[in-house]
Amino acid sequence: MRNDEQVANDWLKQNGIAIKHMDRVDLCLQQAQIVATNLLKHHAEWLNSDERDLLTTYTKTVQIRARQNKACRAMAYKVLNLGKRTNRKLFRQHTQISHCDNKGQKHEVEYNG
Repeated sequence: MRNDEQVANDWLKQNGIAIKHMDRVDLCLQQAQIVATNLLKHHAEWLNSDERDLLTTYTKTVQIRARQNKACRAMAYKVLNLGKRTNRKLFRQHTQISHCDNKGQKHEVEYNG
């Protein structure tokens, strides 16, 4: 049981969730925190500077307990919508890359967004 708890705590920490404040933060804010952390970690090259600023501001705001009331639902929904848009871009690029021409060779198509 202790090992499972440690694995869960490690996963939460990697996804930007503070374990000691987890029960006090709204679920929507936590979901947006996970999306923001993963976008910044794994897909930052797909984001423009305004989007990066939004995600960075959101993650910092949610991590500081005294400022969590500033991380309102509207900001969380912006982060979740940004995550959805980025997933669509990634999916679009993946399907374009994986399409094969008549010879069975894969060709890459660059996404111009």
